[in-house]
Formats: sequence, C-alpha cells, structure tokens
Amino acid sequence: MTGKPLSTLLNEIVVAEDLLLPLSQNAARQGLTVVDGNPSEAELSELFSHDPVLAATLFRLANSAFYRGLAPVAGIDAALNRVGAERVCSEVRHYCLTALAAPPAILLPTYLPALAAHSLGCALGARWLAERCGYRLLAETAQMAGLLHDLGKYALLGGLERLVGEEPIAPLLGPQLVAGILADRHVAAGARLHTDWGLPAVFAPVIARHHDSPGEGQELLVVLVRLANLACRKLGLGWTLEADLVLPTTAEAQTLGLDEITLAELEIMLEDRLLLEV
Repeated sequence: MTGKPLSTLLNEIVVAEDLLLPLSQNAARQGLTVVDGNPSEAELSELFSHDPVLAATLFRLANSAFYRGLAPVAGIDAALNRVGAERVCSEVRHYCLTALAAPPAILLPTYLPALAAHSLGCALGARWLAERCGYRLLAETAQMAGLLHDLGKYALLGGLERLVGEEPIAPLLGPQLVAGILADRHVAAGARLHTDWGLPAVFAPVIARHHDSPGEGQELLVVLVRLANLACRKLGLGWTLEADLVLPTTAEAQTLGLDEITLAELEIMLEDRLLLEV
C-alpha cells in the first residue's frame, strides 16, 4: 500500500485527466449496438438522454477547449450537432470497448445498477414535473440535470474500483464505508468534475446543491430535481428506500404548488417507465 489516506487516494483519482466514469457491461453493450447500427440523430439522442456517463462525456466533448469562444451547449441535440455524429459514435465506441475490456469489477456490480436506476428516475421525474408545472421550455434541461445530479457518485465509484485493483484494500471497503464515502463526498466530487470537464454551467447548482435545505430563492431547476430525488427515494429507486416520505408536505412540493393527486401520478409514472426502461 502507498500509505496515503483513502481520502487522498480518491482525490488523486477523481482529478486525474484519465478518469473514466464507470459504465456497466449492459450499458456498454447497448451503446455499441446503437453506434454500430448507423444510428439516426433520434436514436443517438435517446441513448445519451438515458445514461449519465455517456451524457457527461458528450457535454465534455461539446464544450471542450476546441470550441472555446462559442456559446456553451446544454442540450443533447445541440451537442450532437456541434461535435458531429461520426466523432460522437467513435468516442462512444471507444468508451464502451474500454469498459467491456476492463477486468471483472469488484464493487461496481453491487452499486452501479441502483445508481443508474436512481439517475434515470430523477431525470424522468424532473422532466415530468417541469412539464406538469408549466415549464415546458425547461423540460429537457430538467431531465439532463436530474440525470447528472449524482455525477460525483460515478466518479467516486470509479475511483474506488480503480483503487481495489491497485491497492490491497478490498477487505477494508465494507458496505457502510462505501456508502459513507459516496454520501459524504459525492457533491464535492461532482462539483470538481463539473469544473474540470467544462460541463454546462446550468447544471452546476443542481450538482452542488441538490442536498441543501430548501429555502427562498432556490433555483427552480434545483427544486425540480430535489423533488424528483425525493420521489425516487420514496419508491426505493436507488440505494435508499424511504416509504414513509409524504411528498405533498415537502417544501419542494409546496414551492411548486403540487397536491397529493399530482404527486401520486408522479409516482405511478416513475414505476411504469422504469419497469419498462431499466
């Protein structure tokens, strides 16, 4: 072992230029199937709008130093048009092949599926809420903000998986320790990744403040994602099940003026969509 504290080792990996966010084997195979099938723009858009790792990679490309001086893009279609389908498919193919060629994972099979379900649930929920509350122009941005809000957890999981392969620490990484690391450090890790990768500024408040106590003046996008997050936790979409959560009494629901019937519809939508898509 290097003798460095675990927090230091993780920090070094999260800020490393060669950091690859973890992509599940299923997601990698699906990505390859799409990009190798002469996809339409609609098929590519669908792929990126459902996977936070691929979405973050696309936004990183579209807002990289090469395009400095151009207006930042925060929409999937705008990013695809800027980068071009050929390069996008090439980058996705490389990313997916790298994921498939990686050694068998130790931690990822335990944590990644639930995290992916939670990310997708927050994306679908935030979009649904934006549309239901009359903010249709914000719907796509809300979906992407929900998809990317836990980006720091992907970075930390990738870092932990890499450490397990490089350091004899696997026996020390029990479920409680891993859960504590992900809970305590994912906001800071996500904010750092947002800055280092030059991701769209509109997502910064959601990544940095989706666990803050709600208060006056909080951005609408943050409120939408927070409420979608709470709905997912109530349904157990992710690592946490809080079945006793009463969504209509939350500050987020009251800020948006949503009643019990509307929030029950949100829960039904999430259950129906995720049964089909996860």
